[in-house]
Amino acid sequence: MQTSLRLSALSSLSSLLLLTSSVMAADVAQITLENGAQVRLKDDFTWEYVITETKAAPNALAATAVSTSSNIASVPSVALATQTVAAPITTLTATAIAQPELLGSTAKDGIKVSFAEGQWKGDKLGLSFDLASTSNEHVTLVEVEASFFADNGTLLKTEKLEVWEAIFRMPETYLRKGEQRKSSVIWVEGIDKAQWQKQLINLKITEINSR
Repeated sequence: MQTSLRLSALSSLSSLLLLTSSVMAADVAQITLENGAQVRLKDDFTWEYVITETKAAPNALAATAVSTSSNIASVPSVALATQTVAAPITTLTATAIAQPELLGSTAKDGIKVSFAEGQWKGDKLGLSFDLASTSNEHVTLVEVEASFFADNGTLLKTEKLEVWEAIFRMPETYLRKGEQRKSSVIWVEGIDKAQWQKQLINLKITEINSR
């Protein structure tokens, strides 16, 4: 009986811990700095710049041909204009476009990732990143979510990139406390070079693994 109660209690505790770990930090306030940039404060004592806004796309009118069958020959088709609602558009704020330095860096748990440079090979875009660590952990993997924005601020593409990956059983490839390292070149497809002259890219760390 006591064993059964212990197992039940452990099960309930595990479920509670899992639920707690899955809760995302909530926004508690949004403030505007002297330079015009807006900052979102969260309840886990972190903050982030507000760099995007969602705009409603203009409604599109699509002409749909509707034909009716009849015993009478040569009945003309009737074109009806139907209104379709397009998905909202994500764009950078005016402040973010004017101050692109707000976009290219991100930090989490003592790991900082910054966009260093881009290069082109045909239609492929090669990205390099600078990494720095103040963490006590030996980091083996850093993954970021990179959002690419056109020169006019419109979101082009979002893609997850592994900007740091250590080699198995090679400790010298770990990212350690106090180190500053440069990533290898990471190649991305699907970015229009003509629309990405300002190199507007926003980064967010999504995963950090360590030993």
